[in-house]
Parts: sequence; C-alpha cells; structure tokens
Amino acid sequence: MTDTEMMIKEIVVEEFSLLMANIESDFRKNYIQKQYNFLISQMDSTLTANMVFVSSFESKSGNAMEACAKRIARLKFGVENVPPIVNPRGVPHDMDPSKVIGQIIVTDIDVASGDLHGEIDRFRANREAVGRGKSRRQSTVTQSSIKELLAISEKYRTRGYHTKPVDLAFFDNGEWNILELKAGGDLDTSNAPSNVDKLLTIYAGVHVENAKAYFVALYNKNGEGHTWKSTVKKHLAYPEMFLIGKQFWDKILPDGISFKRFTKIYKAALEEIDLNARMVEIINRTIENRQ
Repeated sequence: MTDTEMMIKEIVVEEFSLLMANIESDFRKNYIQKQYNFLISQMDSTLTANMVFVSSFESKSGNAMEACAKRIARLKFGVENVPPIVNPRGVPHDMDPSKVIGQIIVTDIDVASGDLHGEIDRFRANREAVGRGKSRRQSTVTQSSIKELLAISEKYRTRGYHTKPVDLAFFDNGEWNILELKAGGDLDTSNAPSNVDKLLTIYAGVHVENAKAYFVALYNKNGEGHTWKSTVKKHLAYPEMFLIGKQFWDKILPDGISFKRFTKIYKAALEEIDLNARMVEIINRTIENRQ
C-alpha cells in the first residue's frame, strides 16, 4: 500500500474499532430488550442476537462511515477546507474549533426559526416531482433554484450567531459543498421530506452564492451501475442534487485512489480488526450469560 492508502486504512481501523466498542457496550441491553418483544419471542436466541447485532451495526455504522468520510476528505482537500466550524461569511462567534465534534455551520441566520422551516418546507413541497413513467416531471429543486433560499432566509438574519450540525461540508474549486449523508438512502415517505428540509436549511444557513447542496448515499443500495431508487428523488432534482455510492467516494478520495481500490482498503481494515470474529464473540457471550 502507498502511504496515502495506509492512512485511509488506519482511519477505517480507528473508526470501526470505536464502532465495535460502542456496539459491545450496549449490546447486552439491546438484546435483553428484544426479549420483551412478544412478536419475536418465539425465535431462536441466536437468531434474535444476530438480528440485534445487524440492527445495531447498521444504525451505528453510518456514523462511523461519516467520520471516515470527513477524515478522508481532509486528506484530499486539507483541514482548512474541511473545517470543524464552517463559517464562509466570517460570522463572529466565541466557539473553540477543538471542542467541536464533527462539523457545524456558524451563521447569523436563525436556522431554528419555525417560520423559516415553514418557508423551506413550502419551497420543497411546491417543487415536488409529479407523475409516473414518461409523463413524470422531476423535482425542480435544483442547484440553481435553491439560490432562492438565500433571499428567503435573509428575513431571518439576527445580530447573534446560530449553529447547526452538518454531516459533511468542504471547499473545493471555489465552491462550498454541503452534504447530507445516509447509508443507502432508502428513506420512507415521512423521513424523506424532513431530511431534504434539513439539507436545505443548512444550505440557507451557509448563505453564500458559491455553494451547492447534495444528498449522499454512501453505497448504491440497488448495486453500483444500477439506477438508484429512493423516495428522496421526489424532493430533489435527480441526478444533479445527488452523489450516490461511487460518485460520492470519487469526489472525496485522494487523487490516484479509485472507489474500487477504496473498497479493498476498507475490507483489509475490517479484516485487521477481525470484525467477524468479534461479532460472533459478542453474540455468543451475550447468549451464554442469558442462559
């Protein structure tokens, strides 16, 4: 492996080692709680434990991959372009970057305002995709149309500062990229609008012309090379508002490292921490302690 590949592998090792430690710390509690679910009470204990592990891994691995993506993006763009505090307009604040977990935006737009949320919700809803098949008209929430949110949110400018977490934001080629990250992006009809509204609220808070907003799926749940399907496409113009699987990783991986190579590095990292063996050990120990 090259030095850069080794750094990426170490990032994955560190983040997924932390993930496994977190899963192990609360696995017994989650497993016991499943015993109270009469809907699955007749299932074999091993099957139940496997279900608990998979559920816990899926819910927590998204955060681990988000942390990996942020650190990998810093390898490519530099820490100064993937800062803990995203503040393109230099809004005065008293926050310590070293105390920030993940990334946050700092803005003088009141991003907590219910009225602002209502306007953003109407902006999205009035531009939803309609119809099916050849007669379908896709969403008109585009990189161009979302600039209208800058004028809308201007009404909510305040004297102080406000903060809001962002999954990933980085500066590249003169533009800020504001990203909402999901594992596969398979959101239901109730979650899709709220996740899009969250992304658009962050975009409005960043409040600069040279910014784009993207919904990201860390992997293509329909398989790389296949058309990605999701209810989110009803609310954002496809494909310009999306980075799906390989598209996303190709955008943030250091030069010379392909998505295919990254998946091999990822696999090697999980083999190093012996994820499968640790998973089996956690499950078996929990079952034995319950008997």
